[in-house]
Amino acid sequence: MPAVTQLIPNFLGGVSRQNDDKKLLGQVTECINGYPDPTFGLLKRPGMQHTNVLKKANGTAFTKSELDGAIWFFIERDAADSYIGAIKGSDIFVWTTTDGTFCTVTNNSASYLTGSTQKDYHFRSVQDVTVITNKTVSTAMQAAGTFVPNSVATLNLKAIVATYDYSVTIEDIKFSVTPQGSTTYDDMLLYDSGSINNSHHLVDAIKTGIEAQQSASNADFAGSWYLEGYTTSLVIKRTNGSNQVVTDFSTPSGTPVGFSINAKGGITNSSLEAFQDSVTDISKLPVESFHHRNVQILNSASAEDDYYVKFIADDGTRGRGYWQETVSRTASPGLNAATMPHQLANTGPTAFTFGPLTYTPRQTGDDVTSPIPSFIGFPIQSTFFYSNRFGMLSEDNVFFGTANDSFNFFVKSATTQVPSDPIDLNVASVRPVKLSEVLPSPQGLLLFSARQQFQVYASNSNILTPTTSVIKDLSNYEMNSDIAPVDVGTTAAFITKVPGYSKLFTMQLRDVDQGPLVVDISKIVLEWIPEGINSLTVSPQNSVIMLVDNSTSYLYLFRYFNDGEKDLFQAWTKWQLPGTIQTADIINDSVFVISQQEDEYTLGKIILDEIPSGDSVAGATTITGNTCLDMATRPVKPTSSVNAVVYDSTNEVTKIYVPYTPFQNTKGVMLLTVPTADVGTTAVVDADSGFYLEATERTEIGTGYHYFEVKGDYSSYADGIVVGYNYDFETTLPKLYYKKDANTSDYTATLTISRVTFSVGRTGPLLFKVKADGSDEWKNVEYVTDANIYKADSSPITSEHLFTIPIHQRNTNFELKVTSNFPYPVSLVSMTWEGNYSPRFYRRA
Repeated sequence: MPAVTQLIPNFLGGVSRQNDDKKLLGQVTECINGYPDPTFGLLKRPGMQHTNVLKKANGTAFTKSELDGAIWFFIERDAADSYIGAIKGSDIFVWTTTDGTFCTVTNNSASYLTGSTQKDYHFRSVQDVTVITNKTVSTAMQAAGTFVPNSVATLNLKAIVATYDYSVTIEDIKFSVTPQGSTTYDDMLLYDSGSINNSHHLVDAIKTGIEAQQSASNADFAGSWYLEGYTTSLVIKRTNGSNQVVTDFSTPSGTPVGFSINAKGGITNSSLEAFQDSVTDISKLPVESFHHRNVQILNSASAEDDYYVKFIADDGTRGRGYWQETVSRTASPGLNAATMPHQLANTGPTAFTFGPLTYTPRQTGDDVTSPIPSFIGFPIQSTFFYSNRFGMLSEDNVFFGTANDSFNFFVKSATTQVPSDPIDLNVASVRPVKLSEVLPSPQGLLLFSARQQFQVYASNSNILTPTTSVIKDLSNYEMNSDIAPVDVGTTAAFITKVPGYSKLFTMQLRDVDQGPLVVDISKIVLEWIPEGINSLTVSPQNSVIMLVDNSTSYLYLFRYFNDGEKDLFQAWTKWQLPGTIQTADIINDSVFVISQQEDEYTLGKIILDEIPSGDSVAGATTITGNTCLDMATRPVKPTSSVNAVVYDSTNEVTKIYVPYTPFQNTKGVMLLTVPTADVGTTAVVDADSGFYLEATERTEIGTGYHYFEVKGDYSSYADGIVVGYNYDFETTLPKLYYKKDANTSDYTATLTISRVTFSVGRTGPLLFKVKADGSDEWKNVEYVTDANIYKADSSPITSEHLFTIPIHQRNTNFELKVTSNFPYPVSLVSMTWEGNYSPRFYRRA
């Protein structure tokens, strides 16, 4: 039976659910609070610094019930200007991520906040605005304006031909004049009470004729009539006011009333024309009118070439001006903003305003030439910005607004289509589709639904326009539509849920004409990720995908490292944090966590990639860097008159006041470095010198102040104190097999493990535990101690070390676990095992 030794070069394989003889070198059975790093090995995760307790405007902390079931969201900007928000009922609360400062929110649209769960809302932040979408509210248009047809008429005098009849027929009553050679346009159209001539002046004939019909009690002429004379035209308006004829440009009073009119005159009866609400050609319009006179241009019998114009008077009232394209009088003026996504606008460093977005009104056309967006009548599922357009997803439609006009969803002109016009596309699938989220990519815009994925791209150019936009079916993978997919650098990641557990897929696009590469990266940990996962967050620069389960205290991490050609390692691990996680997000290399414990909510921060080699510096009230403590905080003065660290000589204990409520029946930790300079200067904690003591949580009777208590007097070392909680680093190794190569285990041979030796980097004390096959009890195993020294009153941290663990067991008779519950870093680099191997006299082929 020959003696053999084999090397496990690293522990960067992460958790694997395969049988131990199928696991690859470097994979483990379980890993809690580990952080695989290609440089330093398998690390103990960084600790979570306590930032603040979430408080109200009056400075009191929110209780558990006050934010229970809240909808949480992050407003991601740069490191110094990001926020965490919560919607509870119809209220919105916002805090800064840097220090947890409460922000003032002016809530102008509480009635829009009717959602009750996280999946009822969608959030999209761009610069100073966060667009909040209530996915339970159906969108609607504004009500169309009131319009009475044929209540305004215009007589357009084209030419004056003497001795020919000019007549106007109103309500079947004819009014005629015959101009003379000296009759001018002013004589015909401008009323002059001093020289009334019904036989030559058209306006006089109409005025006196209407008055005569009113005197004769002709009901067809009841009401107020308004005659407005212009250089070449005459405008007639009618309302339901008292019987009168007004010729002084008075503002009409009462409700408009329709009437019939036609006119003719001149040699071919074409010198005088009348129109009311529409003309066949724009040339029929006069050069003068009253401000905002609205006329439909019919062009042809088809409704598709109709458009509308309004008169813009130079002086804003009447007279000369120009005709401008406008919206139909019978069409809705635009979107009902109360039913559309709203905005949370950042109006100051700690000030926000919540209210409706200002959507651009409909400017031209009607429902035919300026169509109603396809999302009207349905809830919006997601909003996005892409290719200089603001877009929305609703049902199986994707809608892009007008280019460079963020909140405009209507065409600019009903007469011609321009590249900047809105784009309204339908996925046109053979199966039911409800689009839920988008992700941008170099190849186009990815669209996600519960069962299919699509792509929108420009067919003939790099710019999306109504004529170049194409949407195609990309793939058919099931996805949980309540969890937004995320962009992981060059790939997209999304969650699929099956009964009992979750799966994580990545999608990498190829050329436009090729299908994507979709990989189930959670296959190696099948059934390990719980079904309760409710959000994803990523850090592409740190190669981390984080899965959040807000019903527990666990985060699930997938970490990888790519050298530009392939992934050199892929690893799964999970983190256990204090309290119950409400939400978490990675912003600028830091994981921000909202957790609930002891009837309050706290904001914490985990800084990635600082533990392996960095120190933590204790400032006056903050910590720079990361200690290996959760809820790590500097002592805090409870009042201006009470020091943060106080020695109680009666009980011979030191009180260390903290800004949060300590966990009941849980021992804390005081980590201390004696400053090398005078007290009052900053001190390095969690460096290669320093020690810790257990601390007991206490609440001061009478004041209610919270503190940790340690035996002895440490008040003079206040500048070097950090307090918090230890957390377990735990890695369970698989059964050890003799491997002929990296992928082949000899599981039929007889193998007895004599000892294992761990090579570690910058690491504090470790505990090694063994469990016999069939037992549930883990027993500590003392490692073989090498002669060494370290400074008194300092942490037992070495930059490199070997731990040799005696085993002397059959490889299938035990399990080995590496743990650390100390406030010091851990860096597992590699492991070598030694033992006796017998192939049972069989030759291995």
